[in-house]
Amino acid sequence: MELTVDIIKRRSGHYDVSLVALLDVSGMKIRRIAQLESCVNLLELNLAHNELRSLEELPALSLLRCLQLSNNQLPSLDTLPRLPLLEELTVANNQIRSIDFVELATKLPNLRALDFSGNPLDSSVSAKASKAFPDLFILNGETLTLTRLLEEITTDDFSKSSVTEDDDPVETCVELDDGAAESKDDDIGVKDFINESSRHLEGLSELHRNRTPFVLSCD
Repeated sequence: MELTVDIIKRRSGHYDVSLVALLDVSGMKIRRIAQLESCVNLLELNLAHNELRSLEELPALSLLRCLQLSNNQLPSLDTLPRLPLLEELTVANNQIRSIDFVELATKLPNLRALDFSGNPLDSSVSAKASKAFPDLFILNGETLTLTRLLEEITTDDFSKSSVTEDDDPVETCVELDDGAAESKDDDIGVKDFINESSRHLEGLSELHRNRTPFVLSCD
């Protein structure tokens, strides 16, 4: 099936497609999406559970914030256009075997949530995605911010306490012992901050996982 202007009007409830902000055309066996260029004010687009094999016809929607493409037949994201304001991209359960995250980051500079679970990708993709998108908040349904914070704290503490070959072992131990009392209160503060952050982030992650996709009824 081809996505037509008439379908867009019926699914959105707008006669003027340029006014459509939310569009849910999921589960309609759509293979072509050539008519979306008229939806210049589109913010959220749900194309999940269709039969898309390419994104070549997807226009560069400059205001789009959320794009749902899960459960299609996409072999790659190479044809995805530049979407400068996109914050959430879901491409779970497709046929994607590789992702160029460096290129993807140039197309999606504002991305905060990415889900590519259920694709035949190797185990290194999560690390590559996290590196390419330093501001990514949620990856495959899991929060990343706390993990990065803990890594930074661990790395920083290790670098401060490292002993070089030129250091005198006895003198170094004395210095570390003297600094232990001073840093004790700081350590408690860091632990409290991490615990509090963890509770907030777990709540946000759960909210994201349970997020109900928008559904617009058809008259």
